[in-house]
Amino acid sequence: MIKCVVVDDELPAIDVLATYINQLPGIELAGTATNPLEGIEIIKQTHPDVVFLDVQMQEMNGLELMQLLDKETLVVFCTAYSEFAIKSYDLRAVDYLMKPIRLPRFMQAIERVADMMSAKSTIVPEAIPDDYLFVKTEHKGKMIKIDMQDIDFVEALRNYVAFYRGKQKTLAYISMKELENRLPKSQFVRVHKSFIVAIKQVSSMEYSELILKNTSRHIPIGNNYKALFMDLLKDKLLFWGTVASIMCEGTG
Repeated sequence: MIKCVVVDDELPAIDVLATYINQLPGIELAGTATNPLEGIEIIKQTHPDVVFLDVQMQEMNGLELMQLLDKETLVVFCTAYSEFAIKSYDLRAVDYLMKPIRLPRFMQAIERVADMMSAKSTIVPEAIPDDYLFVKTEHKGKMIKIDMQDIDFVEALRNYVAFYRGKQKTLAYISMKELENRLPKSQFVRVHKSFIVAIKQVSSMEYSELILKNTSRHIPIGNNYKALFMDLLKDKLLFWGTVASIMCEGTG
């Protein structure tokens, strides 16, 4: 359903558009106003999808009024003066209807509005960067910002977790499961019931332990997590047998 508001200082012009809106399926009239200031209040209250807006009005012209609207609100200008057309498109108006407005031309404008609404609904919102967390500490009322790029690994400690960042250790009141869900999968992997590691900090793997770059700690890989960890690395693995084969071919 397309929700419409009509703002025009001439009541007969409003009546024409109101008649069209009431005749057509899929659209509804949320309000009308002959005064631009009153129109702004109606728009704020009803949150229409589109405003049919007269250009020449006494208190405020339509071009000025449009600039006060939310950018999500679509606008179709209605006027008897063609010279405003270029300016209206500069302001991203959906359409520009010349008075007297005929029903077929009005229907074309509604189709454009529907197309614009459909296009907006398919836009994927920009992802919020996963670059930091604010966590509750062991001190009541205190929160600390943890930058993702600084984390070497995380260790579960009963009701807390410990963030290790170089020589710094920070205790935070959060469950391991909740933290695992919050950390970006492309940067962190859980390798044990008590450990999550930053993938970029992994230096090497020896049997069932990981050696990290910034710490002497060896992080165990739990049996329940080893398959998942190896699957994560499958595209990065280069086995000695493959290397040896290539070397032999190169000496021929």
